[in-house]
Order: sequence, then C-alpha cells, then structure tokens
Amino acid sequence: MPFDFEGSSGTWKVMKTSDNYSQVMQKLGMSPGNLEKLMQIGVWSEVKDLGDKYSFKSKMMGLEMDNTFKLGEECEQTDFAGTKRKVTFTVEGDDLVAVYPNFDGQGLQVRQTRTRTDQNTMRMTFKIGELEGWNEAQKM
Repeated sequence: MPFDFEGSSGTWKVMKTSDNYSQVMQKLGMSPGNLEKLMQIGVWSEVKDLGDKYSFKSKMMGLEMDNTFKLGEECEQTDFAGTKRKVTFTVEGDDLVAVYPNFDGQGLQVRQTRTRTDQNTMRMTFKIGELEGWNEAQKM
C-alpha cells in the first residue's frame, strides 16, 4: 500500500527501538535526558494533504513544529528546537523518505525512512553515515 499520509495523524508512542537507538539519537543532537523523556511520552502529529504539497504539524514536551513540503523538492524544515535544515521528501514504494544532505551544517548526511507496518504501527529507520538504527511507534 502507498504511504498513508493522513493516516499518520494522531498520537504516537515509541514502543521498541534498536539496541543502538540512543547512539543514533545522540548523533542527531538529542541529549540523553531528552531521549529518556521522549520514551515516556506520546508525540502528537497532524498530516494534511494540501493538493500538491503536505502540511506536517507535531507537538511534544511543550514544543511545536509546523512544516510544509512538496514531494521531490528540497524545502526548509524547522525542528522542535527551531533549527532550520534543508530536506527532500520522496515516496519510495510504501515508505516516506526524508533526506537531509547537511543535517549538522558540517556535511552530515541523514536518511530517515517512515514505514507503516500496519494501521497502528510506524517504523522509523535512521541512517547516519554508517550508523543505522530504528524505532517502532504505536498509535495511541
């Protein structure tokens, strides 16, 4: 089935992770304390199909982000901390793929793949150079 954008709306809680998930998140700039908090809470997301582009809003730990993107075109995304990054979203088979060509401003390439394994489960895989890890979240 193609990636279900609007079906991705809702509150998600990470239930399983790869053994190296904390290393992956630290490489992406998340502190160990914030990672511990993230594992305890749900993250609310709303995805809307706007015709030729998509809107993605999300809230967690009192922070919000709101971004719009068009598949196949580089755009600027602002994360929860207010950091702006260039990213290109594509659909590859059943997956939504985000490629950040310069995640840290020093050339770090990051590939994030979202896969809906069923109606209530999403797996996110992160590839950062040679480092790869994943989380699996359940829709609450």
